[in-house]
Amino acid sequence: MEALDGSSTGADGGGDCTVAYSQGSLSGEWRVENSRDMQEQVEAAGCTFIQASANDDVAKQLQDVNDLLARKPDLLVVAPVQYEPLAPVPGLADAAGVPLIVVDRELPGTPGEGQYEALITIDFVESGRKVAESIVAGLTEKNGAPKGRIVHITGTTGSSPVIDMQEGIDEVLADNPGIEIAGSCDGLYAAEPGRKCMEDLLQRFDAGTIDGVVADNDESALGAIQAIKAADRTELFPWVWGKDAQRTGLEAMLAGEMYYTISTPPQYGAITMETWRAAQEGTLEDTKILLPKTEYQIGTKDATEQIKARIEELRAQNLNCC
Repeated sequence: MEALDGSSTGADGGGDCTVAYSQGSLSGEWRVENSRDMQEQVEAAGCTFIQASANDDVAKQLQDVNDLLARKPDLLVVAPVQYEPLAPVPGLADAAGVPLIVVDRELPGTPGEGQYEALITIDFVESGRKVAESIVAGLTEKNGAPKGRIVHITGTTGSSPVIDMQEGIDEVLADNPGIEIAGSCDGLYAAEPGRKCMEDLLQRFDAGTIDGVVADNDESALGAIQAIKAADRTELFPWVWGKDAQRTGLEAMLAGEMYYTISTPPQYGAITMETWRAAQEGTLEDTKILLPKTEYQIGTKDATEQIKARIEELRAQNLNCC
């Protein structure tokens, strides 16, 4: 086992290739599963895996990228913390002559140019639209019309999913002017910051002044649920919207504490290795690859059965996320 620093591990897949992974963070179950899957698939392909976690620090991630490139890997994979501050990354890969694949969040630059071979991500604008469409449906169900006030716990400020999701949400709410986002704060895609955000928002907005809460991921939504319970503000149940479709989020839906979530698969390892192989062979057709998503919303017997079935699938895989 190799390690770049205390937050990273490396393993030898038994081959003569090396894949270096610059992980934006290892906080939260989504990131842990993302790294576990990446390592498993790299080693299954017979390569050595080395990883560094930036701990949500863009300056550290730039240094991590430089350190990883200095080890002359055969492939650099980057899961960025933020968008603009990490703009130098494709140029660094070009200068080092190391192929680059970006996963999950976007970076400035054009996939398919220079060493920047591909972007593998989720259509987060579409995710934002889907979440907002569910908000419209939920508030119509609650209030008899598409109207109401919600609060928003965002993901990490400046990250491309936050920017893109907000674009999708704004697009739908522009057609539904009766719905207002009354307040927001940064939940850092994590449960504890989400809980603290919700505590602050509940202090700002008394009972009856807001209709629900949308969080940019399930972990923040679950933190918000903790705060709602502690403050005895359960009038906000089930009017909580999340994203990621992790098992504990789906369980909260069955408990009547969440209304909706949409999957954001963390398993990028297999598609990353397949994409790299196709680039090496000159057969790569798409340089921007979008992973599919599944929506979950309470309200019908079929929806409940769909949620139960997914929970059992995740339990069978010993996974919470996603």
